[in-house]
This record gives sequence, C-alpha cells and structure tokens, in this order.
Amino acid sequence: MRLSQQNVSYSTEEKELDIRSPSLVPLITYPRFSEAEYKDRIIEMESLGITSIILGGKTIVNGAHIAGKGCVGIVVKSRAGSKICALKIRRTDANRNTMKEEAQFLKIANSIGVGPHFEGQTRNLIAMEYIAGQSIIDWIAGNRNNYNKDTKSKMRTVARGILEQCFSLDGAGLDHGELSRLTRHVIVSDSPYIIDFESANTTRKTSNVTAAAQSILLYGLVANRMRKILDNIEREKAIEALRTYKHFQTRANFDAVLDSLSI
Repeated sequence: MRLSQQNVSYSTEEKELDIRSPSLVPLITYPRFSEAEYKDRIIEMESLGITSIILGGKTIVNGAHIAGKGCVGIVVKSRAGSKICALKIRRTDANRNTMKEEAQFLKIANSIGVGPHFEGQTRNLIAMEYIAGQSIIDWIAGNRNNYNKDTKSKMRTVARGILEQCFSLDGAGLDHGELSRLTRHVIVSDSPYIIDFESANTTRKTSNVTAAAQSILLYGLVANRMRKILDNIEREKAIEALRTYKHFQTRANFDAVLDSLSI
C-alpha cells in the first residue's frame, strides 16, 4: 500500500500516537511527502528508541499542534521508553541533507552547560531533552500580569542567566547566530534555556552576549516589555559597555555589561 499525506485537525490537548500512525505522515515528511524518506525516518526513530509522538503545542502544521517549526526542521514532543524528549525532524526542503552539524553544535553547547541535553542523532533527526516551559515573551507577559514584589528579582535572574550562558558560548567560540530574536530561541522553565542551534557556527566571530543583551533589554519586543519592569537601565552606559565587550570579550568587560544593565 502506498502511503499518502493526510491533513488531520487536532485539539490543543496532548494526543499521543504511535510513530507509524497514518496521521503523523505529514509531519514526519514535512512539507513534501516522500515514501522513501518516510520509511527511512521511521527506521531512524526506532534506532533512537522513539515509539510515539505526542501532539500538542502552539505551532500548527497541517492541522496538528506541535512544539515548534523552523527553517530546517519541526520539533515534536516524543516518547522513548519511559523518557519524554524533544525530537527535531529535518524538513524535506531543508537547506542541508543531514542534522549532523547541528547535533555537533548542540554537543559543544552542552559541554559548557548550555542548551537542552543531547540524546541522539541520525541523518534526519535530533533527539534532545524536552524542556517544559514558556517562550521568553510568554513568560514575561505572565509575570507582568501577576506582578508582585518578586517580579523584578525574577526578571533580573532570568536576564542574567541568559547572558551568563551567552558568555560561556562566546568563550567556547560557538556563535548561536539568532540571539537577536530571543522570542524563538529562549525557553524559561525553572531557569532559562537557549535552544535551536541550527544557525550556529564555530568559524565566525561570536556575538552571543551583544546580540542577546540588545534583545533582552535594549531593542525589540522582549526589551520593550522587560524594561517596563526593570526601569533603572542606564541605556547609554550599556551601549558603551557592549561596544567594549564586542572587541575584548573578557570577564571584566562582561561584568561591566551586567552592571550597566543593573542585573
């Protein structure tokens, strides 16, 4: 029997399906179906111990709610034995034919305590720790709506946590590449996690701290919302501190950035 794509509508409630469920065919081979690719990916999932995919999330692909979607792949919640993990599935129209390099970048990040924990990789898949949390923009909105005396402290802790991870990435020579758009690349759980290393690079000059600091507290949607709570940022001092850090990425210059941002 030849497999074909189906558009199926799901509720936002979680729904767990065996990886061979016909309803998952459009996701496993998104966005263009290929029977050969489908069969390969099922075998790859089985090699990683993935037995089912759990639908649910704010992103909708072909009527299914999933964890996320990017230029290289889609991310779904999945089960491997008793473990729940995030599974990134390479898009059939991706600008690369393997997930090997991204997996290597994630492992470098893990070596310095950054990113979701790497679990396994095949040509088309990366399995990693599933982070149950919110995008940073949703987390900020939730804290603004439930403002109390601890809100400023929470904001400072999260902002500092992100920048400390960025400093570690700079030191490791791994440039994330997309931290000027934190809304899609930071999840806040008990602590913040930098995710999605598909645009990372180890050959270009690192700019993790400078990109993230501007996105968190100086420019853009996240900054606009966070500044309304952290209202004592010395903007010009921060810009100058970031200029200095950009050229000399030392701990002293990084601490000067944190001081200028009052975190």
